[in-house]
Amino acid sequence: MNRPHSASGFSLVEVLVTVVILGAIAAAGGGSLLNLARRERANTVVSELAGWLEQASRDASRFQAGAGQPCTVTITNGSLAPGAVMASIAPAACATQTTLTVPDLAFNAPTAQINANPTAFVFTPRGTVAPSAGGAALPAAGITINVTVNNERPLRCVRLLGLLGVLEVGRNNQAAAGACTEWSRI
Repeated sequence: MNRPHSASGFSLVEVLVTVVILGAIAAAGGGSLLNLARRERANTVVSELAGWLEQASRDASRFQAGAGQPCTVTITNGSLAPGAVMASIAPAACATQTTLTVPDLAFNAPTAQINANPTAFVFTPRGTVAPSAGGAALPAAGITINVTVNNERPLRCVRLLGLLGVLEVGRNNQAAAGACTEWSRI
């Protein structure tokens, strides 16, 4: 009445083949996952900056209607850690939020690289953008603020067109420097 007992389970060869296949899939997908994480970090910084600039422009228009003072925005260039001041507006009465800090980007304490041209400008009472008091004229293409995280691609940009006060967000997924190639209005 004793029947032979057959072993159940996987052989060592089957387990090794499965591990090799899963390793290949993980290696192929890992690069895509890192690209997605970098893209989302850059998008986070640009979204915060564009939203703050939009709100600061509206607040400055309301403030200037009664006070007549210029509202000067200053963008901080360079490599900024989370919590560092990325942008500010003065005088303090110009906006409900006078400073914008770099958001927490998590994962290995990344830094945001900001490159604005020019670094200071004024919101006019009509919501347009003008050179800061005593500053050079605005570039013909408006104010451009380039953003990367850890100096790696993708490049994200915010552009303010002075005559119309239009705020645009741009991107270039293939570069960490240079110019954005695709633009969309907010």
